[in-house]
This record gives sequence, structure tokens and C-alpha cells, in this order.
Amino acid sequence: IQTLEQLRDLYAAPGERARRKQLSRIDAHARRFIALSPFCVLASGGVNGRLLDASPRGGEAGFVKVLDEHTLLLPDSGGNNRLDTLSNILANPAVGLLFLIPGFDDTLRVNGTARVTRDPDLSRP
Repeated sequence: IQTLEQLRDLYAAPGERARRKQLSRIDAHARRFIALSPFCVLASGGVNGRLLDASPRGGEAGFVKVLDEHTLLLPDSGGNNRLDTLSNILANPAVGLLFLIPGFDDTLRVNGTARVTRDPDLSRP
């Protein structure tokens, strides 16, 4: 399989619900899902999409804050100090987040751009 057309020929067309689920902003449903989620995976890629990384992030439910309909605040917490994800963001700000709620079958995906900051106004609860 070399083309999108060849791939598409192997699958049925997506249903209406699947087509409508992509939004350009964080709506009330997404805001609630994020507030209930104690875990997400942050995916990033370095220069030219190389050095891909999928990093688990977690805390108490709602550890990711919704600042507005286009902005999430994701705190950094201690890890292995390799800085793979943060280095990737410096080189290529495109990221994807996958939010999960234990015991719940749905997930929430958020794609966008990220930046690393030490702005104290953004780190307040």
C-alpha cells in the first residue's frame, strides 16, 4: 500500500459521528473530560518529526488545566531527566495529547502546538 487511495479502499468510510468529533476548540465536553482525567500521553517529535516520543503524564484528576478554549496548562513533574519531550517541543512545537479516564472506554485527543515556559502566572493552581 503506497497511497492514501489504496489504503482508503480497504476501509469503510468513517461514520457521521466520527466525522463530527474533530473540533477546533476545547468545548464543554472536552473541558469536563480533561478535568476528570488523571492520565494522558504527550506525543512529540523533534526536528523533521524525528526522535518521536510518547511520554506518560499523570497526577490527580484535573492536573491538566484548561486556560481557555485553545490553551491547556500541562505541568512538568519529575521523571528520568532525559528531557526527550521538552527537547522535542523546543525543536518542533507540534504535539498530540491522549487523555484517558480509568474504567471509561472513551479517550480524548487534543492536537496542537506547545511551548515550554517558566511563567509564574501560568503555574498557579
